[in-house]
Amino acid sequence: MSKCADATVSGKPKAMTGALCIASLLGLFLLSGCADPGQWAPNDSSTVDSTPFGPPQEPSDRPMTVEGGSAMATPSPKPAEEVDTTGWKTFATQGLSFRYPPDWNIEEDDCSNCNATAKPLADPFTKWDIENSEGNEIAEFRAHSATDTDGDTSTYKRTVLESTPVEGSFLAPAEVVFEHFVLDTPGKTREQKVLLMLNDAAATKARDKNPALSFFLPKQGFVAQLTSSDDLAEELGFHDDHVSLADAGKIMQSRDYRLLRAVMLSMRVEK
Repeated sequence: MSKCADATVSGKPKAMTGALCIASLLGLFLLSGCADPGQWAPNDSSTVDSTPFGPPQEPSDRPMTVEGGSAMATPSPKPAEEVDTTGWKTFATQGLSFRYPPDWNIEEDDCSNCNATAKPLADPFTKWDIENSEGNEIAEFRAHSATDTDGDTSTYKRTVLESTPVEGSFLAPAEVVFEHFVLDTPGKTREQKVLLMLNDAAATKARDKNPALSFFLPKQGFVAQLTSSDDLAEELGFHDDHVSLADAGKIMQSRDYRLLRAVMLSMRVEK
């Protein structure tokens, strides 16, 4: 993914409006300013789930054939709805809220373009880092701004491995999506990556070989992001740029994947 600076308007990041979202789906370059939409980052194979969510599950290397003849893993994680969220904490900002495990942490990111005079929770452009129990940043949340893929000349082959609707009373339907993609960039070695995201349902259908932003529309005038980082792959010992479809199946059975999926499914617009 290309990297670029956050867009600013009078010193503040520019939020993408609903109208721009529609235009971005047509144009596939989705904001006028940006940073990396899915930053990727230390590893611990013990994150493979074994106890709290039912019978032990070992990741499977057994492939199956899908349409087109390509092979993919056969993951079967317990549904995130079955994750016991008793005692989970609630994070809320800008009229949005979600739940997260009590041993996880949410921290304000160093947001150089944010409003320096506003407290983080009052600043709609604050970026939040979501850290797991080991202190690794496994996801990023932006309540009222999004980052794009401006300047990205790569082509993509995308495979949606899992998609679950979110009942969050959003302005537009959204879903939690786990995507594997093959990334071809001129002059660079082919990469394979994964991304767990809370995504606009219409945008998911429009993701093709072109650059595409991960975002959802929680309420009027808001464009938000909640996406995984590379820790989901790296904690299981995979190189974040070389994650095969079979590897993606193993990631789906990891503890952090299932907990983060439950976090995303808990996103709500506050009444």
